[in-house]
Amino acid sequence: MRLNIAVIDDIEADRRNISEYIDNYFSDRSIGTVRTAQFQNAEEFLKVYRKGEFQIVFLDICMDEMNGLDLADRLRKGDRNIAIIFMSTTRDFVFKSFPFQPKGYLCKPFEYEAFAEVTERTLRDLSAEEKFLKISIPHDVIEVEINEIFSVLSNNHSTEMKMITGEVYQCNMIFKEIENALETEPNFLICNRGVIVNMDYTAQIKDDIIIMQDETTYPLRRRGRKEIYAKFTKYATIRMRRRLDI
Repeated sequence: MRLNIAVIDDIEADRRNISEYIDNYFSDRSIGTVRTAQFQNAEEFLKVYRKGEFQIVFLDICMDEMNGLDLADRLRKGDRNIAIIFMSTTRDFVFKSFPFQPKGYLCKPFEYEAFAEVTERTLRDLSAEEKFLKISIPHDVIEVEINEIFSVLSNNHSTEMKMITGEVYQCNMIFKEIENALETEPNFLICNRGVIVNMDYTAQIKDDIIIMQDETTYPLRRRGRKEIYAKFTKYATIRMRRRLDI
């Protein structure tokens, strides 16, 4: 396994500290090739960044010019797989970090044990087997990564599948077929008749609509709305605790 890790922080002592933690963590682990690169700001990082170049980014939030949240937004739009671990002297940005799906949130100054725990979880997620769904589209059959499905909508006699890239597939499949394929996946929620959303990309439920991170909205059904709220709240709480250590 080849692992490239970026440490982006405008404070040299903090960059050096996290880099030493990385060296210590991987010194007695047979991971493969591990390379750490330090950057003093987001602009310096973006000069060398290419999609797939880095697997993990330790990212300070409070930096001059482009801050860590802005950089995360730019990265996440083009790279769903890069693991982002935020760092900050305050937890004030915890909730603002949610849309970027971080693997962790380290509050400075943090001990090695906190670093090791979030790194272990991140590596476990990176090595997890990806799941694919085979779908039929006009003139072809393709496989899509399940966790990259943004939403699924029933559209007359076909089914519309939107991906997190913005790409939309018109599937030659009835809605029920895809619903059955996704029913065991904990991150998918049937919010209305003919509407499934991926809760990993859901911002909030408000009144009678569910609001996605790209501000797309979908209606909530009246029957069972209390159960929908409960399922969403439970999933969001588990996701928050797992990723942000709170």
